[in-house]
This record gives sequence, C-alpha cells and structure tokens, in this order.
Amino acid sequence: MDWKARLLYAQNWNIGFCEQTPEELVTNKSLSPIRWMKHPYRDRWFADPFIYEVTNNEIVVFVEECPMEKPKGIICELHIDRRTLRLLKRYVLLELDTHLSYPAIIRYGGQAYVYPENGASGKLNIYRYDSEKHQLVEPRCILEDAMADSTIINQNGAFYLIATKSENSQEDAFLYHSNDILSPFKPIFNNSVQSSRKCSRPAGNWITLNNRICRPSQNCEARYGSGITIMEVDSLDPYKESELFSIVPVGYKYSLGIHTLNFNQQKNLAVVDGYGYLNPTFSRIWNRWATIRNCIIRKR
Repeated sequence: MDWKARLLYAQNWNIGFCEQTPEELVTNKSLSPIRWMKHPYRDRWFADPFIYEVTNNEIVVFVEECPMEKPKGIICELHIDRRTLRLLKRYVLLELDTHLSYPAIIRYGGQAYVYPENGASGKLNIYRYDSEKHQLVEPRCILEDAMADSTIINQNGAFYLIATKSENSQEDAFLYHSNDILSPFKPIFNNSVQSSRKCSRPAGNWITLNNRICRPSQNCEARYGSGITIMEVDSLDPYKESELFSIVPVGYKYSLGIHTLNFNQQKNLAVVDGYGYLNPTFSRIWNRWATIRNCIIRKR
C-alpha cells in the first residue's frame, strides 16, 4: 500500500464498548457513548466482536482480524483492560487458507462453541473452544452451504439459525432448524424470510428480553455496514419480524459504518464495531477538496 492509499484508507475497523443493557438499548433506541479499544497496530483492523467473558479487570472478545495489505481475515481472541480498554493479549484462535469472520459464540452443555463465517469453503463449521490452548478445535459441518453471518438462537432446546447466502449476502435471509447444536441444520422454508438490504443480514446475536426476541441486522441500503437495524421477532415459525429502530455510526474516527452489536447481559456491557478513515483529518480534507474540485470542473 503506497503512502497515498494509506493516507486515504477508509476501512479502518475497530471495536468499542458501551455500558448498556439490551433493555436500555430498546427503550432509548440508541447506544450509550462508545469507548474504543486502544491497540498498537497500524497494519490491521479488528471487527465482528463477540464477548466471551467479562471479569472485574478484563474483557475477552473473539473478533475478525484482517491485515490491510492482504485482506484475509483470521479469528483472534483479545484480552482488553476493562478500565483503560487497552489491548493486553492477543491469541490466534483459527487461521485457514480462506477468509474467516464473524466468530459467533453459543454455549451449550457446559461448552462454548464458535461457528465463524467461512463462505469460501462452501459450508458452515462449528468448533469447540479450547480455553487452555486458546484454539478452536474439532470442526463439525452443520450446514452444507456458503453462508454469511450465521446466527443461532436456542429456544426451548430447538436451535434456529438465520443467515444470508454468500452469493447475495446483503439480501434474502434464510431460516434453518436443528434439534442439536452439533447436527446439520435444515431449511424451514424454501423461500427467504427477509428480503431487504436494510434488515436481512445478521449483525450479532439474537437479543432476548423477557418474552421478546430482537434481532440486530445490518443496514446495507447506503453501503455495506452503514448501520444496524433492530428487528423484533414476533414469531419464529412461521417467521415474522418488524422493524423497531436503526443505529447509525457516531463519533469522528469511526463514523463511516457500524455492523455488529453484541451484549454480555450479566455485566451490562455491549460491544460494537465501527469503521472510518485510518487518517481521518487528512482524509476528510482531501475528500472535501476533491468534491469542490469536481464541482468546479463540471461547471466549466
């Protein structure tokens, strides 16, 4: 990447945290102030965060890590100081020959399982998380299809998975079902259950609020990852959902997009991601100048 490309780089993703409960999010229809992770890297970015654990001193999250020069994601485990939000430790959980992202976590039978997106493989694998080795192990295929951002909910022992398909990842969400988290998922309907760039692609774990289920989804109307639409799921079978509200990116450095939201409900903590310019001040000035210049040229 040459100096100009680095100065104008606009895919600088990072993760941030809000002191907030899901109930507060739905009531206020907005996120609390976001505090962004502090890390020393200038050659990679972090996105798609899922909270594994929160202690008095640390936050442990699983994320997609992607180098800027060679955009092929890997799955990493980050340990972050809870007070300062400085990155303390980093472990590579899983790296393959193909791109990995969206390391969704589900707990079942005393184990934590992770089922990251790996659309290039043409299937969806689920892995057991080995906390001693900091690795994802024992892969099992649960869906023979190339999926984007698969997200599972356990409802009374039945598992429902929603995802978009890799070849059309911004539209047409499909619903699948299984009675065992480690067994293959089967489609419930032949047709999609949602077909809108504003709210099809999942944006994080399902949210349960007493007897209500909400689903964060990506708003890709303007561009990929431009916002999050919170949907309320009225019924899983037959599937019905309605829009509650939207979340847009805020702040200065990560103001171009937001596309993942997850909670640790025991610690009243939310994690999000956001992207913006690697060098926001220079890039804003440059783009403003380029816009003015193009307007002048068109008027001539």
